[in-house]
Amino acid sequence: MPTSTETRPRRNPRVLTQRAGELVVLLDPDSGEYFSLDDVGGRIWELCDGTRTIGEIAVAIGEEYDADPAAIEADAAELLAGLGEASLLGAGA
Repeated sequence: MPTSTETRPRRNPRVLTQRAGELVVLLDPDSGEYFSLDDVGGRIWELCDGTRTIGEIAVAIGEEYDADPAAIEADAAELLAGLGEASLLGAGA
């Protein structure tokens, strides 16, 4: 999945998600692989509904965590690229 700031990432509906304290655990039932995300990564995952761009997700996270959206955008793009490579995400509308 390409990860430009205009990409609208969407969670793959087959991926099972469970919050466990500060972590969000993802299970790909096809491969049996588990992935864990910290609190911020989990919130990024939650915002990947196919309607928001990576840039919009970064702004939302910046507001929620009082952080610089530009720095978040780069980190979010890297995280989302990895999740895309694992087939946990697709591109939205």
